[in-house]
Amino acid sequence: MRNWKISEADFKDKYLIPTEKSIWLTDQNKDADINELIDTKKLGTIKSIRYEDLKEIVFIDTDYTVDFRFKDDKTPEEIHKIDKIIYSEIKSYLKSQLKGIEIKDYSVFKQILPQLISLGFSVILIVVTYISAMELEKGESIRISGNKAWLKQIIATIAEMLGTIGTLIVGTLIISSFIYFIVRKSQNPKRGEILKITKTPRLTI
Repeated sequence: MRNWKISEADFKDKYLIPTEKSIWLTDQNKDADINELIDTKKLGTIKSIRYEDLKEIVFIDTDYTVDFRFKDDKTPEEIHKIDKIIYSEIKSYLKSQLKGIEIKDYSVFKQILPQLISLGFSVILIVVTYISAMELEKGESIRISGNKAWLKQIIATIAEMLGTIGTLIVGTLIISSFIYFIVRKSQNPKRGEILKITKTPRLTI
């Protein structure tokens, strides 16, 4: 069974072990014989990342990181920065041996998507806050009951504090910041590939 040491600490080393249905991550003592532990099934504590739970595996060539992204958005990404040579070996192995995947480039759009989503939400919140500020300046009251009353209360409070001009100034700064980061990332995109899970994935061992 293939395995790679992906990081080292003072007393333990972390290993990545691809199996038929999942990837194992395990910390072992410095003097451990990883192959013997695998053969005798004495690895101890293992973190298992099942292929079927993954949305995609992102290999970022620019900084040699492997990013495991899950279908469940509530599950945080598992990111590992790896030595260049080991990174290349793991990438090549999974690309050739993992079935049920589609290989795609790590596109610029994929990289800036989180910032685009944040920008969209920010624009909506700024517009809503500006409208609320206008209503308050006209002496009108803002209805804050019903669904998401807590959010309406926050928006009303901010609108009262900033007013229309303050909302425009702060909103312009926020939007400009997002646009700046989007343009900067677009001009200096990272290189890599994505192993997108398309159907029942299995590793050919």
